[in-house]
Amino acid sequence: MIPRIPADPAQRSERKANLLLASELMRGQAALSVDDVGQRADTWVRRILSWRDLLSNPIVLAAAGSGAAFFAGAGPDRRGKLWRGLRWAWLAYKVWGRRKR
Repeated sequence: MIPRIPADPAQRSERKANLLLASELMRGQAALSVDDVGQRADTWVRRILSWRDLLSNPIVLAAAGSGAAFFAGAGPDRRGKLWRGLRWAWLAYKVWGRRKR
């Protein structure tokens, strides 16, 4: 329910000032929200473009293709050894990355 407009000019001007202040605050909040959403979208676009650039690299495509072919051609016993080797390689990469920083 909308309150009645006061008859007193002082109350009317105070109500007008309050409404203008509330309107300005809402516009500011809306602008901040739009900026926040824009920054998040920009971050996702940068991530997607970097992955697209990485995956379009011929060396990466060749490595992924040869790895997939090896994995498909290997038997179950060799796959277990492959996964174990990949886990050790990932651990070494993480440890080496922490020491670099």
